[in-house]
Amino acid sequence: MMKLSSPAYIYIIMCMALCLLFGCKGKQQPQSDKTVKTAIKKPTTTEEVTPKVVETRGIIGDGSSMNVLQLIEPDGDTIDIVAANQMVMGGLIVGNTVDVVYSLIDNNLVAQTAVNLTSLQHLWSQHVGNGERKSLEIDKDGFATTYNMSIQYDRWAVRNGLLMLSTPRKVGDEQPAQVDTFHIMMLTEDSLVLMSNSIAFSTAFYRDN
Repeated sequence: MMKLSSPAYIYIIMCMALCLLFGCKGKQQPQSDKTVKTAIKKPTTTEEVTPKVVETRGIIGDGSSMNVLQLIEPDGDTIDIVAANQMVMGGLIVGNTVDVVYSLIDNNLVAQTAVNLTSLQHLWSQHVGNGERKSLEIDKDGFATTYNMSIQYDRWAVRNGLLMLSTPRKVGDEQPAQVDTFHIMMLTEDSLVLMSNSIAFSTAFYRDN
Protein backbone atom coordinates (compact mmCIF):
# COMPACT_ATOMS: atom_id res chain seq x y z
CA MET A 1 0.00 0.00 0.00
CA MET A 2 1.30 3.43 -0.99
CA LYS A 3 1.58 5.94 1.79
CA LEU A 4 0.39 9.52 1.19
CA SER A 5 2.35 12.46 2.34
CA SER A 6 0.66 14.86 4.73
CA PRO A 7 0.08 17.65 2.12
CA ALA A 8 -1.49 15.18 -0.34
CA TYR A 9 -3.68 13.72 2.38
CA ILE A 10 -4.96 17.15 3.42
CA TYR A 11 -5.66 18.05 -0.22
CA ILE A 12 -7.83 14.96 -0.76
CA ILE A 13 -9.80 15.64 2.46
CA MET A 14 -10.52 19.23 1.35
CA CYS A 15 -11.71 18.06 -2.07
CA MET A 16 -14.14 15.58 -0.49
CA ALA A 17 -15.49 18.26 1.85
CA LEU A 18 -16.11 20.68 -1.03
CA CYS A 19 -17.93 17.99 -3.04
CA LEU A 20 -20.22 17.22 -0.10
CA LEU A 21 -20.87 20.91 0.51
CA PHE A 22 -21.94 21.77 -3.06
CA GLY A 23 -23.87 18.53 -3.38
CA CYS A 24 -26.03 19.35 -0.33
CA LYS A 25 -26.81 22.85 -1.61
CA GLY A 26 -27.97 21.49 -4.91
CA LYS A 27 -30.37 19.10 -3.24
CA GLN A 28 -31.85 21.77 -0.94
CA GLN A 29 -32.72 24.26 -3.69
CA PRO A 30 -36.08 22.72 -4.76
CA GLN A 31 -37.24 22.67 -1.12
CA SER A 32 -36.41 26.38 -0.80
CA ASP A 33 -38.44 27.20 -3.94
CA LYS A 34 -41.41 25.25 -2.56
CA THR A 35 -41.27 27.19 0.66
CA VAL A 36 -41.36 30.54 -1.18
CA LYS A 37 -44.36 29.52 -3.32
CA THR A 38 -46.29 28.35 -0.27
CA ALA A 39 -45.67 31.64 1.51
CA ILE A 40 -47.03 33.63 -1.43
CA LYS A 41 -50.41 31.92 -1.09
CA LYS A 42 -50.95 33.22 2.42
CA PRO A 43 -53.20 36.32 2.70
CA THR A 44 -51.24 39.48 3.38
CA THR A 45 -54.16 41.84 4.11
CA THR A 46 -57.21 41.84 6.38
CA GLU A 47 -59.56 42.67 3.51
CA GLU A 48 -60.24 39.00 2.84
CA VAL A 49 -61.52 38.34 6.36
CA THR A 50 -63.32 41.64 7.09
CA PRO A 51 -67.05 41.53 6.13
CA LYS A 52 -68.00 44.27 3.69
CA VAL A 53 -71.26 46.04 4.58
CA VAL A 54 -73.38 47.09 1.59
CA GLU A 55 -76.58 49.14 1.41
CA THR A 56 -78.72 48.75 -1.68
CA ARG A 57 -82.31 48.85 -2.79
CA GLY A 58 -84.39 47.14 -5.41
CA ILE A 59 -87.54 45.17 -6.14
CA ILE A 60 -88.49 42.05 -4.18
CA GLY A 61 -88.48 39.17 -6.67
CA ASP A 62 -90.86 36.24 -6.88
CA GLY A 63 -88.00 33.91 -5.96
CA SER A 64 -88.20 35.11 -2.35
CA SER A 65 -89.13 32.70 0.42
CA MET A 66 -89.62 32.71 4.19
CA ASN A 67 -85.87 32.98 4.77
CA VAL A 68 -84.50 34.37 1.52
CA LEU A 69 -85.02 37.82 0.02
CA GLN A 70 -84.53 37.82 -3.74
CA LEU A 71 -83.57 41.36 -4.68
CA ILE A 72 -83.73 42.70 -8.25
CA GLU A 73 -81.38 45.69 -8.33
CA PRO A 74 -81.88 48.75 -10.60
CA ASP A 75 -79.27 47.45 -13.09
CA GLY A 76 -81.20 44.20 -13.46
CA ASP A 77 -78.88 42.02 -11.39
CA THR A 78 -80.58 39.55 -9.04
CA ILE A 79 -79.09 38.58 -5.69
CA ASP A 80 -80.33 36.29 -2.91
CA ILE A 81 -80.01 37.63 0.64
CA VAL A 82 -80.62 35.60 3.78
CA ALA A 83 -83.43 37.45 5.58
CA ALA A 84 -86.23 35.91 7.63
CA ASN A 85 -89.65 37.18 6.60
CA GLN A 86 -90.32 38.70 10.03
CA MET A 87 -87.18 40.84 9.95
CA VAL A 88 -88.28 42.75 6.85
CA MET A 89 -90.02 45.85 8.19
CA GLY A 90 -93.21 46.20 6.13
CA GLY A 91 -93.26 42.59 4.93
CA LEU A 92 -91.60 40.49 2.24
CA ILE A 93 -94.04 41.41 -0.53
CA VAL A 94 -93.17 40.56 -4.14
CA GLY A 95 -93.02 43.67 -6.36
CA ASN A 96 -92.42 46.11 -3.51
CA THR A 97 -89.31 48.27 -3.24
CA VAL A 98 -87.02 47.47 -0.32
CA ASP A 99 -83.90 49.06 1.20
CA VAL A 100 -81.44 46.43 2.49
CA VAL A 101 -78.17 46.54 4.42
CA TYR A 102 -76.26 43.25 4.15
CA SER A 103 -72.81 41.73 4.58
CA LEU A 104 -70.99 38.62 3.36
CA ILE A 105 -70.82 35.94 6.07
CA ASP A 106 -69.56 32.39 5.31
CA ASN A 107 -70.12 32.93 1.56
CA ASN A 108 -73.75 34.01 2.15
CA LEU A 109 -75.25 37.49 1.81
CA VAL A 110 -76.91 38.12 5.19
CA ALA A 111 -79.28 41.04 5.83
CA GLN A 112 -78.69 43.30 8.79
CA THR A 113 -81.69 45.57 8.18
CA ALA A 114 -84.47 45.53 5.59
CA VAL A 115 -87.22 48.12 5.17
CA ASN A 116 -90.10 47.78 2.72
CA LEU A 117 -90.26 51.31 1.28
CA THR A 118 -93.55 50.69 -0.52
CA SER A 119 -95.24 49.75 2.77
CA LEU A 120 -93.90 52.98 4.29
CA GLN A 121 -95.41 55.25 1.62
CA HIS A 122 -98.83 56.08 3.08
CA LEU A 123 -100.68 58.60 5.23
CA TRP A 124 -100.14 57.71 8.89
CA SER A 125 -102.33 59.24 11.60
CA GLN A 126 -102.96 59.20 15.34
CA HIS A 127 -106.00 60.37 17.34
CA VAL A 128 -105.41 63.27 19.73
CA GLY A 129 -108.93 63.64 21.18
CA ASN A 130 -112.03 65.68 20.33
CA GLY A 131 -112.17 63.94 16.98
CA GLU A 132 -108.88 65.49 15.89
CA ARG A 133 -105.86 63.66 14.58
CA LYS A 134 -102.22 64.28 13.71
CA SER A 135 -100.82 62.87 10.51
CA LEU A 136 -97.55 62.19 8.73
CA GLU A 137 -97.70 61.53 4.99
CA ILE A 138 -94.82 59.79 3.22
CA ASP A 139 -95.02 59.65 -0.58
CA LYS A 140 -93.16 57.72 -3.27
CA ASP A 141 -91.19 60.75 -4.51
CA GLY A 142 -89.34 61.38 -1.26
CA PHE A 143 -91.65 64.13 0.03
CA ALA A 144 -93.10 64.20 3.54
CA THR A 145 -96.01 66.27 4.84
CA THR A 146 -97.25 66.79 8.40
CA TYR A 147 -100.80 67.75 9.38
CA ASN A 148 -101.83 69.32 12.69
CA MET A 149 -98.40 68.64 14.18
CA SER A 150 -96.08 70.99 16.08
CA ILE A 151 -93.14 69.99 13.86
CA GLN A 152 -93.00 70.14 10.09
CA TYR A 153 -91.23 67.77 7.73
CA ASP A 154 -90.93 68.04 3.96
CA ARG A 155 -88.50 65.25 2.95
CA TRP A 156 -87.85 61.67 3.97
CA ALA A 157 -85.31 58.92 3.29
CA VAL A 158 -84.25 55.56 4.69
CA ARG A 159 -80.55 55.08 5.49
CA ASN A 160 -79.10 52.06 7.29
CA GLY A 161 -82.60 50.96 8.30
CA LEU A 162 -83.43 54.35 9.88
CA LEU A 163 -86.14 56.80 8.81
CA MET A 164 -84.70 60.27 8.20
CA LEU A 165 -87.19 63.18 8.28
CA SER A 166 -86.01 66.64 7.19
CA THR A 167 -87.49 69.98 8.23
CA PRO A 168 -88.04 72.68 5.59
CA ARG A 169 -85.24 75.16 5.02
CA LYS A 170 -86.12 78.81 5.43
CA VAL A 171 -85.61 81.18 2.49
CA GLY A 172 -82.08 82.59 2.61
CA ASP A 173 -80.98 80.16 5.32
CA GLU A 174 -77.48 78.89 4.55
CA GLN A 175 -77.61 76.21 7.21
CA PRO A 176 -78.48 72.67 6.10
CA ALA A 177 -81.94 71.37 6.87
CA GLN A 178 -82.44 69.77 10.27
CA VAL A 179 -82.74 66.00 10.00
CA ASP A 180 -84.42 63.91 12.71
CA THR A 181 -83.60 60.21 12.82
CA PHE A 182 -86.11 57.53 13.85
CA HIS A 183 -85.80 53.83 14.53
CA ILE A 184 -88.58 51.90 12.80
CA MET A 185 -89.85 49.73 15.64
CA MET A 186 -92.85 48.35 13.74
CA LEU A 187 -94.12 48.60 10.18
CA THR A 188 -97.09 46.50 9.14
CA GLU A 189 -99.97 46.86 6.73
CA ASP A 190 -101.86 49.12 9.15
CA SER A 191 -99.37 50.23 11.85
CA LEU A 192 -96.22 52.35 12.07
CA VAL A 193 -94.24 52.80 15.29
CA LEU A 194 -91.22 55.12 15.39
CA MET A 195 -88.76 55.90 18.17
CA SER A 196 -86.37 58.83 18.49
CA ASN A 197 -83.68 59.32 21.11
CA SER A 198 -83.32 63.03 20.44
CA ILE A 199 -86.82 64.57 20.27
CA ALA A 200 -90.18 64.11 21.96
CA PHE A 201 -92.36 62.51 19.33
CA SER A 202 -95.58 60.53 19.56
CA THR A 203 -94.65 57.40 17.72
CA ALA A 204 -97.67 55.12 17.21
CA PHE A 205 -99.59 55.68 13.96
CA TYR A 206 -102.28 53.84 12.09
CA ARG A 207 -102.62 53.74 8.33
CA ASP A 208 -105.11 56.33 7.11
CA ASN A 209 -105.18 55.57 3.36
